[in-house]
Amino acid sequence: MPRRILKSVICALTALLAWAFLPGTFMDRGLFSLTARSFAESPFFITGKGSHDSAHTLRTLKWQATPPTDPLPDIAITDDPDRVFQASPPSPVDIAIILKNLRRLGRDSVAIGMPLAWSEPDVISLMALDQQLGALRSVVTAAPLSRGPIPSPLPPAFRQASIAVSEIHGNGRHLPIVNRVSIPDVMLGNATSLAGFTALESEPDGALPYLLARWDDRVVFSFPLLAALADHKVPAANIEIRLGEYIALGTDGPFIPIDDFGRLAFAPPSYANPSSIPAETLIDAPADLLTGRRAGTVLVRNGMTAADEASARFSETLVPTVSLLADPSGISLSRAFNRMPWLSELLLIASLISLLHGLGSFPKAGGRCALTVFAGVLVIIHLIVVPVTGTWPPTLPALAAILAAIPLTAMRKTLPVREETVGTEPNPSRQPAFQLQIESDPAPLSPPKKNHDESAENGGMESGEENRETGGQDSPSEEDCPQTEGGAKS
Repeated sequence: MPRRILKSVICALTALLAWAFLPGTFMDRGLFSLTARSFAESPFFITGKGSHDSAHTLRTLKWQATPPTDPLPDIAITDDPDRVFQASPPSPVDIAIILKNLRRLGRDSVAIGMPLAWSEPDVISLMALDQQLGALRSVVTAAPLSRGPIPSPLPPAFRQASIAVSEIHGNGRHLPIVNRVSIPDVMLGNATSLAGFTALESEPDGALPYLLARWDDRVVFSFPLLAALADHKVPAANIEIRLGEYIALGTDGPFIPIDDFGRLAFAPPSYANPSSIPAETLIDAPADLLTGRRAGTVLVRNGMTAADEASARFSETLVPTVSLLADPSGISLSRAFNRMPWLSELLLIASLISLLHGLGSFPKAGGRCALTVFAGVLVIIHLIVVPVTGTWPPTLPALAAILAAIPLTAMRKTLPVREETVGTEPNPSRQPAFQLQIESDPAPLSPPKKNHDESAENGGMESGEENRETGGQDSPSEEDCPQTEGGAKS
């Protein structure tokens, strides 16, 4: 198979594998986060998996939260000036009567945002309250939490409304730590009730309310968060938590932005709710009292003037906070970036592979430097196209194909260098001739020196003999005779 065709096949396989397996991974999410930083103002958070069914969604926070247009209906426990109930604050029997009338009005999901605790409760009245709690479809109770030197077991109502620390994304050590309920003998409901905290007494009060806390190896939720879960009919086990990003109330949201410490990333708006219903009006209320109100969970809050400062502050912010968590569109703007149809994505990838194959015919255009520049140009085009069109193109598969082509191109360009290196080696067949030349024509060596005395004694006889043999020819001249050390001729 020719090298160019093999290179195109490898690039095509790399692009197809990236197209099939990279969407939804940390690489795809990281590229979308990098893309969002180029045009979106911080803070923002990203939801979705980047697939055709769950597109990447960019959610940017508003500079100021707007009050909810459709808040949850709330029942306020007032001072009861007409003495409709047996006691003030209401006794367990009075709370049972309120819950019974709510069921009569067609509401079976109730979130009680005040601790159900009494100093000396009557056993019969507690049984009546427990019976009414069991008759409701969904019940959320509340209690403050704190951290003490002696930890207590996690109550069942808090455990049912919690998840394991290992199931959240992020560092769970940043969450505030609690280990006991601040109010002893508080009533948290029956076996199916959920309980959330109203306050964390071990943490300082701030503008951003805490939504999460850590109790041993479990993450417990605040009462407003559980009330929003009950309003959406989402079990606590289906919640998704990404510290520093968001809390997803189910797979499709809504999404609540949070910081690294489990607090709401935006302060809830404060406003007076003129549509609050006094609890004493439920006794003889007509059947259409709640008609026209938002369907879902009904809030029961403490509206008495004699309430302590912490309880009064929590009650004032309860309705806007829960309404904001149930419908967080008031604090964020969302924009979905849908993927192209899969056939269009494959056609784009095929066009890129064809372009890479054609660049192989031009050495300067198909080199490593040219491919690197081409990848950079592709990233720039991606950063321009995404915010303008609102689509998520298959950029990662395209980059994977280009990155696969770079080492293959480098391997092809090193072959001519190896051939030149082989051609400069000496020819072994010429080596013996060179050696024979050295043996046949050796370099002249200096004649050995004779002994001076022997030369002096035999000089005359040898010279005469040589002259007779040669016939007097080639006799050495005086210039050619070597000089002795004393200056005499040999």
